Amino acid sequence: MFTVSIDITEAMKGFSKFAKQDDINHAMDEIMIICKKTSMPPRDVLKQIKFAAKKNNIDADYKMASQILDQLEQEHDRYLRKSEVIENAVADIKVGLDEISKSGNSAWIRNFIKAIKLDLKEIEDVL
Repeated sequence: MFTVSIDITEAMKGFSKFAKQDDINHAMDEIMIICKKTSMPPRDVLKQIKFAAKKNNIDADYKMASQILDQLEQEHDRYLRKSEVIENAVADIKVGLDEISKSGNSAWIRNFIKAIKLDLKEIEDVL
């Protein structure tokens, strides 16, 4: 088994400093440095910081880690909603294309083309 020692002391000091200043942008920069050094995802790093901060009664670090985690969750939820809108629009487009291929009626084809354009616009708006 290999044992690896990674020194993240400076990055943690920086995180704590920025947490005390309530500077979320620079605190996130320090988190990214820690993530790169440890090859851990930001969520895991932040959860460990929260655990250690709570254990050692370091309120500023705990609050900052919680705040950043909340932002990550909100961003994740936003991407899930966008993904759902895109998936639904693509499904609608497939139905429209299937109906166009089956129909010989030009009025129906025009209506399905309009619907497909609206679905494409919906995708564009999400992006």
